[in-house]
Amino acid sequence: MAGIEKNESSNVDIADIENAIKENADVVMAFMKLLEKLKGAGIVDALNSINENVIPDNLDFFAKAFTSKDSMETFARSGNTLFALLFMLSNRKMADVVKAIAFNSQGIAESMEEGASKPQTLSALKLLAMLKDPEVSSGINAVMNGLKVLGSVLQKLD
Repeated sequence: MAGIEKNESSNVDIADIENAIKENADVVMAFMKLLEKLKGAGIVDALNSINENVIPDNLDFFAKAFTSKDSMETFARSGNTLFALLFMLSNRKMADVVKAIAFNSQGIAESMEEGASKPQTLSALKLLAMLKDPEVSSGINAVMNGLKVLGSVLQKLD
């Protein structure tokens, strides 16, 4: 930390630590709030459990697994993907779309499973009648507009 110097016996002076904390009280408080939220969500307990139960027995395995060349390359690619996902979710509309799908995923899956397990022959007239349903029409329009943008983006990758 800037401003903290070691005294003659190579130990950090407590007064220097106190001054650094006072100078950065806003940062310390922000971290304290974050830690309280993590604790309230059970993350701290989960980390303690991992620390006490998993790491002692598997530390050598984890060290070798996470420091191998393949793992490092995977982490780098995953990190780039994670940043892209974070950027994507920083857009309120995109975050709302992802949340709408995620929070309704069970219903979507059940409806798809039901449709697949009880297939009905669709005549042209039946299909036209289904297209008059505002929810079906809205869903098809959403998918088609998304496919148009996706096609445009993918053409630019070449």
